[in-house]
Amino acid sequence: AFPRLKEALGIVYTPVEVVDFIINSVNDVLKTEFKTHLGDKDVHIIDPFTGTGTFITRLLQSGLMTPEEIKRKYKTHIHANEIVLLAYYIAAINIEATYHGIVGGEYQPFEGICLTDTFQMYEREDMIDELLVHNSARRKRQKKLDIRVIIGNPPYSVAKGTEYPQLDAKLEKTYVARSEAHNKNSLYDSYIRAIRWASDRLGESGVLAFISGSGFIEKSAMNGMRKA
Repeated sequence: AFPRLKEALGIVYTPVEVVDFIINSVNDVLKTEFKTHLGDKDVHIIDPFTGTGTFITRLLQSGLMTPEEIKRKYKTHIHANEIVLLAYYIAAINIEATYHGIVGGEYQPFEGICLTDTFQMYEREDMIDELLVHNSARRKRQKKLDIRVIIGNPPYSVAKGTEYPQLDAKLEKTYVARSEAHNKNSLYDSYIRAIRWASDRLGESGVLAFISGSGFIEKSAMNGMRKA
Protein backbone atom coordinates (compact mmCIF):
# COMPACT_ATOMS: atom_id res chain seq x y z
CA ALA A 1 0.00 0.00 0.00
CA PHE A 2 2.85 2.40 0.82
CA PRO A 3 5.93 1.57 -1.27
CA ARG A 4 8.09 4.39 0.13
CA LEU A 5 7.26 3.48 3.71
CA LYS A 6 7.83 -0.20 2.89
CA GLU A 7 11.28 0.59 1.54
CA ALA A 8 12.20 2.93 4.38
CA LEU A 9 11.22 0.45 7.09
CA GLY A 10 12.52 -2.63 5.28
CA ILE A 11 9.16 -4.41 5.24
CA VAL A 12 9.13 -7.66 3.26
CA TYR A 13 6.44 -10.23 2.43
CA THR A 14 6.51 -13.44 4.49
CA PRO A 15 5.59 -16.71 2.68
CA VAL A 16 3.03 -18.69 4.69
CA GLU A 17 4.99 -21.93 4.16
CA VAL A 18 7.99 -20.39 5.93
CA VAL A 19 5.81 -19.13 8.76
CA ASP A 20 4.35 -22.62 9.28
CA PHE A 21 7.82 -24.18 9.28
CA ILE A 22 9.05 -21.73 11.92
CA ILE A 23 6.03 -22.24 14.18
CA ASN A 24 6.30 -26.03 14.05
CA SER A 25 10.06 -25.89 14.58
CA VAL A 26 9.64 -23.68 17.66
CA ASN A 27 7.15 -26.13 19.13
CA ASP A 28 9.60 -29.00 18.54
CA VAL A 29 12.40 -27.09 20.27
CA LEU A 30 10.14 -26.25 23.21
CA LYS A 31 9.35 -29.95 23.61
CA THR A 32 12.89 -31.29 23.28
CA GLU A 33 14.79 -28.56 25.14
CA PHE A 34 12.27 -27.19 27.64
CA LYS A 35 9.75 -30.02 28.08
CA THR A 36 6.86 -27.71 27.23
CA HIS A 37 4.90 -26.58 24.16
CA LEU A 38 3.30 -23.51 22.57
CA GLY A 39 -0.03 -24.09 24.30
CA ASP A 40 1.44 -24.25 27.79
CA LYS A 41 0.03 -21.74 30.26
CA ASP A 42 3.51 -20.42 31.15
CA VAL A 43 4.72 -19.74 27.59
CA HIS A 44 4.31 -16.12 26.51
CA ILE A 45 4.72 -15.67 22.74
CA ILE A 46 5.40 -12.45 20.84
CA ASP A 47 5.79 -11.34 17.24
CA PRO A 48 7.51 -7.96 17.69
CA PHE A 49 7.18 -6.98 14.01
CA THR A 50 3.81 -8.47 13.20
CA GLY A 51 2.89 -6.66 9.98
CA THR A 52 -0.61 -7.86 9.10
CA GLY A 53 -0.49 -10.65 11.67
CA THR A 54 0.52 -13.66 9.59
CA PHE A 55 2.62 -15.34 12.30
CA ILE A 56 -0.09 -15.03 14.96
CA THR A 57 -2.94 -16.13 12.69
CA ARG A 58 -0.95 -19.16 11.52
CA LEU A 59 -0.07 -19.93 15.14
CA LEU A 60 -3.77 -20.05 15.98
CA GLN A 61 -4.46 -22.21 12.91
CA SER A 62 -1.47 -24.51 13.41
CA GLY A 63 -3.30 -27.29 15.25
CA LEU A 64 -0.56 -27.26 17.90
CA MET A 65 -2.95 -25.92 20.53
CA THR A 66 -6.34 -27.17 21.65
CA PRO A 67 -9.34 -24.80 21.45
CA GLU A 68 -9.17 -24.38 25.23
CA GLU A 69 -5.48 -23.55 25.07
CA ILE A 70 -6.17 -21.06 22.27
CA LYS A 71 -8.82 -19.32 24.40
CA ARG A 72 -6.40 -18.92 27.30
CA LYS A 73 -3.42 -17.89 25.18
CA TYR A 74 -5.43 -15.38 23.14
CA LYS A 75 -6.49 -13.50 26.28
CA THR A 76 -3.17 -13.22 28.07
CA HIS A 77 -0.22 -15.05 26.48
CA ILE A 78 0.00 -14.05 22.81
CA HIS A 79 1.43 -10.66 21.92
CA ALA A 80 2.21 -8.64 18.80
CA ASN A 81 3.70 -5.23 17.97
CA GLU A 82 3.39 -3.14 14.81
CA ILE A 83 4.56 0.38 13.98
CA VAL A 84 2.56 1.02 10.78
CA LEU A 85 -0.98 2.11 11.65
CA LEU A 86 -2.74 0.48 8.68
CA ALA A 87 -0.93 -2.82 9.20
CA TYR A 88 -1.73 -2.65 12.92
CA TYR A 89 -5.47 -2.45 12.25
CA ILE A 90 -5.34 -5.18 9.61
CA ALA A 91 -3.38 -7.44 11.94
CA ALA A 92 -5.91 -6.95 14.75
CA ILE A 93 -8.80 -7.77 12.40
CA ASN A 94 -7.01 -10.82 10.96
CA ILE A 95 -6.12 -12.20 14.38
CA GLU A 96 -9.59 -11.60 15.82
CA ALA A 97 -11.33 -13.13 12.79
CA THR A 98 -9.07 -16.18 12.91
CA TYR A 99 -9.65 -16.65 16.62
CA HIS A 100 -13.44 -16.48 16.33
CA GLY A 101 -13.38 -18.75 13.31
CA ILE A 102 -11.78 -21.41 15.51
CA VAL A 103 -13.49 -21.03 18.90
CA GLY A 104 -16.70 -19.15 18.04
CA GLY A 105 -18.60 -17.42 20.82
CA GLU A 106 -19.06 -13.73 21.50
CA TYR A 107 -16.69 -11.24 19.94
CA GLN A 108 -13.52 -10.62 21.93
CA PRO A 109 -10.97 -8.05 20.78
CA PHE A 110 -7.32 -9.06 20.71
CA GLU A 111 -5.81 -7.19 23.64
CA GLY A 112 -2.29 -8.47 23.00
CA ILE A 113 -1.46 -6.16 20.11
CA CYS A 114 0.39 -2.85 20.53
CA LEU A 115 0.91 0.05 18.16
CA THR A 116 4.58 0.70 18.80
CA ASP A 117 8.16 0.73 17.60
CA THR A 118 9.42 -2.38 19.39
CA PHE A 119 12.97 -1.04 19.68
CA GLN A 120 11.81 2.36 20.94
CA MET A 121 9.70 0.74 23.66
CA TYR A 122 12.86 -0.15 25.51
CA GLU A 123 14.59 3.19 25.03
CA ARG A 124 12.13 5.76 26.37
CA GLU A 125 8.46 6.63 26.22
CA ASP A 126 7.41 8.47 23.05
CA MET A 127 4.51 10.35 21.47
CA ILE A 128 2.51 7.15 20.95
CA ASP A 129 2.71 6.52 24.67
CA GLU A 130 1.49 10.01 25.47
CA LEU A 131 -1.42 10.08 23.00
CA LEU A 132 -2.81 6.55 23.23
CA VAL A 133 -3.41 5.77 26.89
CA HIS A 134 -4.97 2.32 26.42
CA ASN A 135 -2.19 1.31 24.04
CA SER A 136 0.34 2.63 26.55
CA ALA A 137 -1.07 0.37 29.25
CA ARG A 138 -0.68 -2.63 26.96
CA ARG A 139 2.92 -1.70 26.24
CA LYS A 140 3.79 -1.32 29.91
CA ARG A 141 2.15 -4.67 30.68
CA GLN A 142 4.01 -6.39 27.87
CA LYS A 143 7.40 -5.09 29.03
CA LYS A 144 6.93 -6.78 32.42
CA LEU A 145 6.21 -10.22 30.96
CA ASP A 146 8.54 -13.21 30.96
CA ILE A 147 8.60 -13.81 27.19
CA ARG A 148 9.60 -17.36 26.28
CA VAL A 149 9.10 -17.39 22.48
CA ILE A 150 9.89 -14.68 19.92
CA ILE A 151 8.91 -15.31 16.31
CA GLY A 152 8.57 -13.16 13.23
CA ASN A 153 10.09 -11.52 10.20
CA PRO A 154 12.11 -8.48 11.31
CA PRO A 155 12.56 -5.43 9.06
CA TYR A 156 15.56 -5.18 6.76
CA SER A 157 17.01 -1.69 6.47
CA VAL A 158 19.63 0.62 7.86
CA ALA A 159 17.11 3.26 8.88
CA LYS A 160 18.66 6.69 8.44
CA GLY A 161 17.93 9.12 11.24
CA THR A 162 16.59 6.42 13.56
CA GLU A 163 18.72 5.90 16.64
CA TYR A 164 18.30 3.52 19.54
CA PRO A 165 21.13 4.47 21.93
CA GLN A 166 20.74 1.60 24.41
CA LEU A 167 20.23 -1.10 21.78
CA ASP A 168 23.02 0.21 19.56
CA ALA A 169 25.40 0.43 22.52
CA LYS A 170 24.76 -3.26 23.21
CA LEU A 171 25.34 -4.00 19.52
CA GLU A 172 28.62 -2.08 19.59
CA LYS A 173 29.93 -4.04 22.57
CA THR A 174 28.98 -7.45 21.15
CA TYR A 175 28.21 -7.98 17.46
CA VAL A 176 30.08 -4.96 16.11
CA ALA A 177 33.10 -5.54 18.34
CA ARG A 178 33.47 -9.11 17.09
CA SER A 179 32.60 -8.52 13.45
CA GLU A 180 35.24 -8.84 10.73
CA ALA A 181 33.50 -6.21 8.59
CA HIS A 182 35.45 -3.16 7.42
CA ASN A 183 32.27 -1.07 7.09
CA LYS A 184 30.52 -1.24 10.44
CA ASN A 185 27.47 0.79 9.38
CA SER A 186 25.76 -2.21 7.80
CA LEU A 187 25.90 -3.99 11.15
CA TYR A 188 23.18 -1.67 12.41
CA ASP A 189 20.68 -3.09 9.94
CA SER A 190 17.24 -3.49 11.51
CA TYR A 191 17.29 -7.29 11.32
CA ILE A 192 20.62 -7.43 13.19
CA ARG A 193 19.22 -5.02 15.75
CA ALA A 194 16.20 -7.34 15.99
CA ILE A 195 18.35 -10.39 16.74
CA ARG A 196 20.25 -8.47 19.42
CA TRP A 197 17.03 -7.09 20.92
CA ALA A 198 15.28 -10.47 20.93
CA SER A 199 18.26 -12.26 22.47
CA ASP A 200 18.29 -9.74 25.30
CA ARG A 201 14.50 -9.87 25.69
CA LEU A 202 14.51 -13.64 26.18
CA GLY A 203 17.18 -13.43 28.84
CA GLU A 204 18.58 -16.74 30.07
CA SER A 205 16.24 -19.09 28.22
CA GLY A 206 13.69 -19.21 25.44
CA VAL A 207 13.30 -19.75 21.71
CA LEU A 208 14.03 -17.12 19.06
CA ALA A 209 13.00 -17.85 15.47
CA PHE A 210 13.34 -15.09 12.89
CA ILE A 211 13.47 -15.08 9.13
CA SER A 212 16.91 -13.78 8.20
CA GLY A 213 18.83 -12.94 5.08
CA SER A 214 21.45 -15.50 4.10
CA GLY A 215 24.15 -12.91 4.79
CA PHE A 216 23.94 -13.50 8.54
CA ILE A 217 25.04 -17.10 7.94
CA GLU A 218 27.26 -16.77 4.88
CA LYS A 219 29.07 -13.40 4.98
CA SER A 220 32.54 -13.46 6.51
CA ALA A 221 31.80 -10.13 8.18
CA MET A 222 29.29 -11.95 10.37
CA ASN A 223 31.64 -14.71 11.56
CA GLY A 224 32.43 -13.16 14.93
CA MET A 225 28.92 -11.78 15.38
CA ARG A 226 27.27 -15.18 15.39
CA LYS A 227 29.30 -16.12 18.47
CA ALA A 228 28.57 -12.91 20.37
